[in-house]
Amino acid sequence: MQKLSSCILCNASEFRIIHEKDQWEYYRCLNCGLVSLHPRPTAQELMKNYEDYLPTQLKEINKWEKMMKQIINKSADLIEAKINTGRGRLLDIGCGYGFFLKEMQLRGWDVEGVEVSQTGRQYSQDKWGIHVHSQPLEDLDIPENLFDVVTLFYLIEHINDPLSLLRKINRILKPGGLILLRWPHTTPIVRILGPLSRKLDLYHTPYHLYDFSPETMKMLMAITDFKKVETIIGGYTLPPREMYRWASMIFGGLGEAVYFLSGRNILLPGVSKTTLAFKAD
Repeated sequence: MQKLSSCILCNASEFRIIHEKDQWEYYRCLNCGLVSLHPRPTAQELMKNYEDYLPTQLKEINKWEKMMKQIINKSADLIEAKINTGRGRLLDIGCGYGFFLKEMQLRGWDVEGVEVSQTGRQYSQDKWGIHVHSQPLEDLDIPENLFDVVTLFYLIEHINDPLSLLRKINRILKPGGLILLRWPHTTPIVRILGPLSRKLDLYHTPYHLYDFSPETMKMLMAITDFKKVETIIGGYTLPPREMYRWASMIFGGLGEAVYFLSGRNILLPGVSKTTLAFKAD
């Protein structure tokens, strides 16, 4: 098998394999710590999966909304605390069913989304009249300096070229505009669980193409010209399956407590994070 040639963040070429499933291998960069999948699914394989990944049954859609509700509310509050100009124009990339867009619309924001899944796109448009683009952002012709805020929830780990995506987001944000990313921090759990992690497949192989840490996320944002980078815990999801819901509540709640009790200095490894950053004025 051809080996990974260089890290996208630091250009280092020394790696350690930390997870394997079938023909897929996850490499950890020994210089910066970024975890990358190799080899990659083709763009066609990824697109086909994402076209069909959202459930169509109303019961499952309602579960999805309940799962994300705390993250949605906390993220909306964070945005409004950071943007001093009041309501503005917001784009949510990978918007799913549009639950976050609905919340921001109710708060008076001008919203639109990007979603390749027809199920999610149709739900957003039919339920709340929200305009949702069907193509990936990379394929859209969006003017520069258009949006006050761009959000990505559990998306950046799925992107084949996160540097190009973030550079385009930087271009379409207004000067001083805000980006908010929600992302999993899986590798610490994989390393603790060892062989058991292969059975659990926490990377959802092969669809998580990268796994970031607070340090590598900060590097990613700096390389793509974002400023004032801040990573926090930002809440936790409530998955429908009871075992996963309790785990999320316990570790997510612990992560929040440690973060605040440490004076916002300690980010518990293995807990999903929220990163905020600004385009330069």
